[in-house]
Amino acid sequence: MNDRNCFDVLIVGAGPAGSCAARAAAEAGARVLMIEKRMKIGEPVQCAEFVPRLLTREVNIPSETIAQEVQGMVTFMPNGEILRKRTPGFILDRAGFDKALAMEAAKAGAKILTGTRAVSREGDRVKVLGPSGEYEIRSTISIGADGPGSVVGSWIGQKNRKYMHALQHTVSLKQPAEDTEVYFNRAYPGGYAWLFPKGEKANVGVGVLKELGGEARQALKIFKERIGDRIGEVFQITAGRIPVGGPLHSIDVDAGIMLVGDAAGHTHAITGGGIPQAVIGGGMAGRAAAACINGDKEAIETYFDQWRNRFGAMLDKAVKKREEMDAGWGERNLTRLLKRCWIAYGEYYDEA
Repeated sequence: MNDRNCFDVLIVGAGPAGSCAARAAAEAGARVLMIEKRMKIGEPVQCAEFVPRLLTREVNIPSETIAQEVQGMVTFMPNGEILRKRTPGFILDRAGFDKALAMEAAKAGAKILTGTRAVSREGDRVKVLGPSGEYEIRSTISIGADGPGSVVGSWIGQKNRKYMHALQHTVSLKQPAEDTEVYFNRAYPGGYAWLFPKGEKANVGVGVLKELGGEARQALKIFKERIGDRIGEVFQITAGRIPVGGPLHSIDVDAGIMLVGDAAGHTHAITGGGIPQAVIGGGMAGRAAAACINGDKEAIETYFDQWRNRFGAMLDKAVKKREEMDAGWGERNLTRLLKRCWIAYGEYYDEA
């Protein structure tokens, strides 16, 4: 193995979590390689693309990657009740956002390879498969930022096991909208439907639980019929799994492995949102990796404590609400249940 294949930190996955980890580790002086199995970073998009405005405190969001600003969220309940809540944020051009974060990592000194995926790991040697074939990378630390079905997570026995299955169409929007819209109905079992405006377009999608009888294609058909007078041509179709089982044990000190973002189960078990946790957790993991390289033997455990302190309680509460919502989905008064389990309502935050 030559020096070109030896790094301090290997990061698998070039989404927001991976790129923020790569930048943080490289800025701290580590030799960093980030690999991405897709040929183009950020494509295809598998995200509803909303982020809260508060995220700007954690990461620069280039203006050219903002498709639209939104001021509120409108929630439509099964019994016809409508609630509008102020939730300022942005609908992103997610592909552009991911590329911008990766560019920042590259500027910091991280090497990036696309079309390259991790295959297996033995000790500090990771077998990868790229355009030129299979070869080995040696790294002291590996960071798994490779999404819901993380290969890196499987190396330490940490796998997401519960998912919301999502299907989304990007469509033309006949009239502009200022807010994100969320719809609950028994037709979207265990989840919800959404319309997120992007200027003259909108992301229209559904997330459902198969365990409760959900079928994403049928659910989206029903939702699009409901809002059919507002939308038109379909420009893009995306689908994916969203982890909703709660956070995993995201470290293995002996193996020198950390998980971040969706790979770590750092998505909100009710909303499915995960970009803020990915950005924040990625930075934490990258700094911890560099500290470990520099001799801090407790750095990996410190990363675990840091993300737990920052957003662990929020994720744990969401898991409890997910369990309550799933168990009660068959209740006669679905609206009453949802008011206890949806983030727009004060009941969500009441202590049990």
